[in-house]
Amino acid sequence: MNAHVKIFLVGVLGVTLVLVALFVAVYGADSGAILRDVAGRTPLLLSGSADFSAFEGGFAANIVISLWAMALAAVAGTALGVGMISQSAVIRGPSVLVMNLLRNSPWLVVLYAMLYLLPFEVRIFGRFIEISPMIKATIGLALPVTANIAEVFRGGVESVPTGQWESARALGYRRLQILRRVVVPQAIPIMTPNLMTTYAMLFIGSSLVVVTGTHDVLSVARTVIASDGDHVATAVYLYILYLFFLFCFPIAILTRWLEQRVRVRK
Repeated sequence: MNAHVKIFLVGVLGVTLVLVALFVAVYGADSGAILRDVAGRTPLLLSGSADFSAFEGGFAANIVISLWAMALAAVAGTALGVGMISQSAVIRGPSVLVMNLLRNSPWLVVLYAMLYLLPFEVRIFGRFIEISPMIKATIGLALPVTANIAEVFRGGVESVPTGQWESARALGYRRLQILRRVVVPQAIPIMTPNLMTTYAMLFIGSSLVVVTGTHDVLSVARTVIASDGDHVATAVYLYILYLFFLFCFPIAILTRWLEQRVRVRK
């Protein structure tokens, strides 16, 4: 059996046993009843609906927000990364400044800033378009991740040997052509593990969107606790912790496997 598969299985089994032990230690003889209560709330926690009739909130909302935020950050981060390696100081200076500003901004502060800075609706061609809390949360998460992706892009490009640039110049390629056709294709395998780690970090950070009023899993958890009583709070939050672990742990294992493959190729 592959070593990474073993680590995955041991990790899942180990964390599961630890959380079960903690659950039993907290609830004792009432563990079975509490477990049934939480199981009955699973559709609501996962999809935001009581019967999986719609996926408009809950854990599904965290996944959707993280994917959209990563997509936005990937586009903006690549553009910012290109600016950071520009030969023009007029472009490189502001790009580095923006990267450092975003990278060192607390995610929670950025989320609150987007909540109050962005309007609730905008008028485009005579039509009013609502900017929902989910959209604000997505933009708020995408901004600091943009800085991380820009730094990953810069590091990936600079890891490609300079001889590649010189050879391409000798063939008559311009700088952007070299970057697009020669350097970036070689840098992508190097950048991929770091991008996956960035996404895992982003997904964990998606739990912060509860402050924007988004109907995410933590918002649903508050509703469940208010409805069922404070005695289920520990069980609900342990369950949410387990959901985040099951989503992020495979990404961590795959990232480690890709890193090893990149080292072997080098």
